Amino acid sequence: MTKSHLSPLPPLPPTITIPTFTVTSTPGGDISIPSTLPFYYAAIQTVWIYWQVDLPILEPYLTPLGMTPASFDGVGAVGINFFNAAALYGQGQPGNPGVGGFNETELTILAFPTNQAANVPHMTLHDFVTQGDQTKRIGAYRVWVACDSAVAVAAGRQLFFENKFLTQYTYNVPSLNNPGQALYTWTCHDPVDAAQSIYTAQVSLSGLNPVPGNMSEWIDLSYVESAKRVAGSRRNYLGMYDTYFIPAANHNAVSVSMGQSTHPMRADMQQLIGTRAAAVVQIFQSPTCIAEAQPYWADL
Repeated sequence: MTKSHLSPLPPLPPTITIPTFTVTSTPGGDISIPSTLPFYYAAIQTVWIYWQVDLPILEPYLTPLGMTPASFDGVGAVGINFFNAAALYGQGQPGNPGVGGFNETELTILAFPTNQAANVPHMTLHDFVTQGDQTKRIGAYRVWVACDSAVAVAAGRQLFFENKFLTQYTYNVPSLNNPGQALYTWTCHDPVDAAQSIYTAQVSLSGLNPVPGNMSEWIDLSYVESAKRVAGSRRNYLGMYDTYFIPAANHNAVSVSMGQSTHPMRADMQQLIGTRAAAVVQIFQSPTCIAEAQPYWADL
């Protein structure tokens, strides 16, 4: 028996090599695709971080737009959610394979249209992130959305009125295809100079116990400049969330550092988040639909 047949499994390297690209692309034109809604994600993994922020800091971002910051025991809330997502667009052409993978950060303030103030429930941040606002008045106003897919940027701006721009990410997060990675780390680069960053974040959930829950539907809020009105969209995450409440003494769970980018998102993050301690981390991961197992010697 040859040495290769001593094991039922072929020897596999501890790592594999994949190509990386430095690409400068010029769009070859535009195509029209159906604007059918809702928009469906094929897969998503996301991490939210929430900070409690004094209401007077939030009001200048919202009041001129006809919105009011949500109050949770007298304090507002700011969040960022970094996510990895994939979508199947249902059609493709040369230069457009019809499969989109994209990474994104939304910088948000929990808020509601000011004329709905009498209908907004009084609740704690704990209840909001584990149960959700069942009246669906409170939503996440997207101050900025930073995304690395030009297609997703175009769709977000046209369909959901997002304040969205194209930029790049470097990230390393837990995944079934990234075994051994426990930390969530990512950098949002400057859209013009990738050597500069808007911010860098790290999340460690070591020693923390999650609270399971489902707060869907999630309400996203945008300001439609042409109509001078607030628009909302409903987003359902089809599964359970794990929510981690960060003890005040735990200074290592979340770190966010601002970069040297001159993009206004960086300045707004400094104002809204700065050096504040995070209060909550929330994780969502859609179920895996296929698993391809290790090769074996089929001729045994």
